Amino acid sequence: MKYIIMISCLSLLGFFCTEKANNKDPNPSIALKGKLEVPGPIRNPQTPPVEAFQNATDVLLVFNGNLGSLNIEVLEEVGDTVFKTTVNATTGSTLTINTGSWESGTYTLLITDGLGGYLEGIFEIE
Repeated sequence: MKYIIMISCLSLLGFFCTEKANNKDPNPSIALKGKLEVPGPIRNPQTPPVEAFQNATDVLLVFNGNLGSLNIEVLEEVGDTVFKTTVNATTGSTLTINTGSWESGTYTLLITDGLGGYLEGIFEIE
């Protein structure tokens, strides 16, 4: 009986470990490096001003402060611009970039403000 319980436990453990390894995060974050020159005081310096997430068909930007006018640009590996817009970023606002029709490859997300600050992140489309 002990052997049956032990084999059952090992089987379940193996199943869960395999499932964990096979499941990717459905909305992985895109690491943004750099610094925006945010006018005025920042309420919580621990919270990044912008967070970026990717799923199978979109890149989502979440703005965590009143950041003013930001230029958002996405570049292909060869440096060509595939997306460009300007947003008025306010606390809690978001921007969804539809990437569903883009070709596989590595892309650079570039967020710039009017004061010389920038954030940059790399993401891949498979």
